[in-house]
Amino acid sequence: MVDRRKCPRVNTTNLISHVTIDETGRWIFQGMSSAIDISRTGILLETAQPITPGCLSMMTVDMDNNLIEIKGELMYCSKSGPSTYHSGIKFISTDERVTKFVTQIIKVHNHRKNNVLIARSHNRLKDQIALG
Repeated sequence: MVDRRKCPRVNTTNLISHVTIDETGRWIFQGMSSAIDISRTGILLETAQPITPGCLSMMTVDMDNNLIEIKGELMYCSKSGPSTYHSGIKFISTDERVTKFVTQIIKVHNHRKNNVLIARSHNRLKDQIALG
């Protein structure tokens, strides 16, 4: 598969709430997804059901539990496993909103990843002391 992305991606595992909105502003579908990777131009989401075409409103919380939202457009949706789909979303919000959204998602992901690494190190140290 040829990677045609214009911007580098950062791997992530953040939960994202998303709503698909039609051209009249009516909600078509609401669901939860997991962000697989993100860049300043878009995000790759994994969902249990396919995302329907339309404008997407995506929401998540930052480190301070503030709700952050960004709008995007579905570029593609494909089956990625027996019960999962991958959807490529292009951001359509202003540069400032995109930058804030991307930055907050990466901060939350890195914070969680670091906490897991600290917990693993702590558990290894406890095991060593117990064996000691």
